[in-house]
Amino acid sequence: MDSPDGRATSGKDQLIAQTNRLALDRFSSPAYIDAHDHLEADERKVVAARPDRPGLRGYPCSLADLPNEVLLHVFAFLDVSDLLVVSRTTHHLRSLCVSPILHTWRLRLTRTILPPLLYSRPSRQELIARSIFLTQTTVVSRRLARSLTSIRLSRRLATRPSPEVLVERAVLPKECVPGLTTVHLTPRIVQRKKTIERERIKDGLRRWIEGTWRGRVEVKELEAREWEERWGVGRVWRLRRFWEKMSRGEVVY
Repeated sequence: MDSPDGRATSGKDQLIAQTNRLALDRFSSPAYIDAHDHLEADERKVVAARPDRPGLRGYPCSLADLPNEVLLHVFAFLDVSDLLVVSRTTHHLRSLCVSPILHTWRLRLTRTILPPLLYSRPSRQELIARSIFLTQTTVVSRRLARSLTSIRLSRRLATRPSPEVLVERAVLPKECVPGLTTVHLTPRIVQRKKTIERERIKDGLRRWIEGTWRGRVEVKELEAREWEERWGVGRVWRLRRFWEKMSRGEVVY
């Protein structure tokens, strides 16, 4: 039987062999050779266009030009969602994202970063106090509270008066109860209908009061005029009466 040290050594050798194989496949692929030739040609054009700076490297290095070791090191710090987005860009980056070497490095990095953070983690009692960690007692107490609330509501609903009784007590409109009227309406529509009827009654009362007041005022004015004419109040009234008779031809000299 193989010892644990022997299995660990063989696992490391397999990881190193896979890394070397990925590097050889990448640098020996025709696509990489063509892309590298195009990059060199573009770089020569940029350098020729700037003779004042002969050492200029005008074309920036892209992500595909980085070695696999650097890419794996960068991918080790990415989140799973970001790693999924990177894996959907090119076939080469996808092969690196699904590589076992990358996931081994990510596990090692997590084991390195996680222990210092455990000291700042809240205790179990704090999590229970914040209702983040639910114990069995908490779950049972919540179920019991829901059951008690359900029983209390059932008892109250059993003692609740029927809609017909509420209609007799003038608590609920008749239109809101199905079966009592031919047209069933919702309480909101009934309330709007009553508001319109109330405004209509107000307008009718306003017109009646206005008409009655005007009629009474006219009657009072007519009575006052007749009284003045009957008793001849004021010199102006006698002059006006004289000239009115003159206009009708009733004045006898």
